[in-house]
Amino acid sequence: SRTGFFTMAAEVSGSTDPAREPKPGVAADDDSTENVEYLFPENAGFGDYIMHPWKSMECFMQRMIAAFGWRFTVQLTVMYLLVKGIMMTVLALIRLSYCKKTLGIDGTACQTMGAIAQTPWAIKGAIGVVSDAYPLFGYHKSSYIISSAILGSGALFFMASSPIQSATIAAILLFLVNLEIATADLLCEGKYAELMQTKPKTGSTMVSYVWGCFQIGSLVAAMFVGPVADHYNPQVLFWFIMPMAASIIIPTGLGYLQESKVPEEKSGLDWELLRQYPYIVSFCMIMAVVALGNGVVDIFFFDEHLWQMIYALSGTVLLSVLAFLWLPRRLAMCNFYMFLASVLYVNVGGAQDFWFTASEECVPGGPAFDYTYYNTYTSVVGAFTGWIGIVIFQSFMSGWTFRRLFWVTTLLQVVASAFDILIINRYNIAWGIPDKWFYMFGDAVIGPAVMMFVFMPAVVLTSKLVPKGLEATTYALLAGFQNFGGVVSSQIGIYATQYANIKTEEPCNFDNLAWLVGICHCILPLFAIPLTFVLIPDLLMTDKIIDDEHVAEEPSLVGSCIKGEQDEDRELKEKDS
Repeated sequence: SRTGFFTMAAEVSGSTDPAREPKPGVAADDDSTENVEYLFPENAGFGDYIMHPWKSMECFMQRMIAAFGWRFTVQLTVMYLLVKGIMMTVLALIRLSYCKKTLGIDGTACQTMGAIAQTPWAIKGAIGVVSDAYPLFGYHKSSYIISSAILGSGALFFMASSPIQSATIAAILLFLVNLEIATADLLCEGKYAELMQTKPKTGSTMVSYVWGCFQIGSLVAAMFVGPVADHYNPQVLFWFIMPMAASIIIPTGLGYLQESKVPEEKSGLDWELLRQYPYIVSFCMIMAVVALGNGVVDIFFFDEHLWQMIYALSGTVLLSVLAFLWLPRRLAMCNFYMFLASVLYVNVGGAQDFWFTASEECVPGGPAFDYTYYNTYTSVVGAFTGWIGIVIFQSFMSGWTFRRLFWVTTLLQVVASAFDILIINRYNIAWGIPDKWFYMFGDAVIGPAVMMFVFMPAVVLTSKLVPKGLEATTYALLAGFQNFGGVVSSQIGIYATQYANIKTEEPCNFDNLAWLVGICHCILPLFAIPLTFVLIPDLLMTDKIIDDEHVAEEPSLVGSCIKGEQDEDRELKEKDS
């Protein structure tokens, strides 16, 4: 229960256990271990420097457990190390080899399957609304996590044990697995955000722990996916990640999420919540219907890529219009830019992945990368360069305005994509540079760093766009809308690949691949640059973008709802005074 959590946290922070007493070399700004930090002792020797990483980690874990309890720490470890870290990374890296070796499908079919599988990430807003409005079996979060985990685990068991040959069936099963990850991620994120508000002195401890677990899990997954895919049927990896999908059931079922059961009198549908924010709720549900409809169209018209693209673009127009009608103007403008930026960087990964890993018979003189190199080596290098990208961003770009960040990172993204064009046209061979060296020190190194440059300002801007009182729901809505942009980008890329007459199976035809990559990754993204001067505020990342007064003036129901809340608060204060 929630009361149990606070009691436990208080006991931990006030414990007189010698193991929790400040140690030599450890400093704290009060008597609690919530703020303990490791400092070098006086006259530190060589051994102190060697032990510094371990001691720092020990102090970090003490802060984490003291502030949030060991049970909730276990819940987050299972979620972000096993489920979102290892399992989600395995699913991402296994897709190419699973399509080629197990299903035997071409690049466009593989990308269509991926678009269907990623649909749950576009309906996060609806998942948040439903979980907030209706407590399933008396819980707003735990029951939804357990239910989705049962579906995801069952889907993985079926994929591991059955000789699936249909890309459509595989896509539906992968949809269920991603539904588990998206649901558990959203609801755990909502819970730790709630707990962080009760422990403001912990600073970034929670976020650092979650991010660290995810990065470690991703790195571990990358190390074995490639070799397994090279030497075995990739299907065996589903047996490996199935226990991870089910693992979240244990801590959640034991109450480690620290969620209180809803009283019987409040066990039904929360109509007050739905009436209070009708536009936000309506937008989330409409977006979910559009995204799910896209998945249905993909399933029933699996090879009709033109109709898939038409539906996706129609949904884009509808949601964009509703966003400007129903959301605060500033929020709608920034969100539309980030959505459009995702769409304009058209995803042609199906064609590219198949070209890089094609056999000599399919692409004579091509790279012919194996999965150990393409999935493992490049991912490990990319993980480290991604961290370097974070350091560079913090050191040199954190003082820039949002507008400058977005147009500069767009240009960097275009430059990184140019390496793909060079290697496709075989210029690196003409220069005497082997494919593996050119790719490793080109796209594999620059790409992850540039993606961090793109990712970090987008996350910061999204977090600053949520109006007060609607943080969790609005954040899920914005993230879902941006994720839907990735789905639309993929649908356009599938049709563009077909239109370019690219064939990824023998007899192969990659004659137009360089032009396709050039248009989709180097030309179309440039159209987003002038939009930054129209849609993105010329403000620093430390500036406030939306304030309560600005939102209240918006001609939308969101603004009127928040204004109504402010009026009620003002009346209560006047009565108290």
